[in-house]
Amino acid sequence: MPYISAQERPSIDEKAGALAEEVSRSLSREENKDTEVSVHYREAFVAISRAVLQLERGKKAGAAGRTRSLAVEIFGEDEESRDRGAWLGRLNYALTQLIQLVPEKMAEKGIWKEEFRYWLYAQTVGALARSAMDIHATEGEGWPADGVVGVLTDVKDEYKRRVNAAYETFQIIKSGDCYRTRYRTVLSEVKDPAGRVVGYSEVMKDVEAKA
Repeated sequence: MPYISAQERPSIDEKAGALAEEVSRSLSREENKDTEVSVHYREAFVAISRAVLQLERGKKAGAAGRTRSLAVEIFGEDEESRDRGAWLGRLNYALTQLIQLVPEKMAEKGIWKEEFRYWLYAQTVGALARSAMDIHATEGEGWPADGVVGVLTDVKDEYKRRVNAAYETFQIIKSGDCYRTRYRTVLSEVKDPAGRVVGYSEVMKDVEAKA
């Protein structure tokens, strides 16, 4: 993900937090439907993306409420100092915050026991992928639409790399690996100078090779 400046983050964090609270309240009200987070995510991802694209095209953002507020913050209002296309980085940052904030709030409310489970990962990346397909199908040609599709795809890929990969590591430690092919990655302990295990790395191996 792009690491936007520290000065840009607070205002985006505020708007993303407000939208995340709205989403979590909606999920909380829906009895036995809190697992439909992907539906809410898709609505938010597509609405934000379309609103920012409208702003880039010189039109008013079509979204309403907290979604529009976040889109305007992502795009920026100072046209003279705006770096053309920089909003793509802010869009990436905002969506990355949103998919972390909603689970945090659901756990804080006691509705979800944990902030991360595999079903949540699958729905999140599904929502990002389907939103990218929706934007591709409906927003025409040009670099802005290409950029938005790229952002949605990148957020999905980084969520896999930064979060789900670590989750899978600890599930392997807890329950054992599910892969048994000859060629695969295996976990290797990373230790500090005192010999304490501080983490794990993946090593590519031919597990049947002779030592």
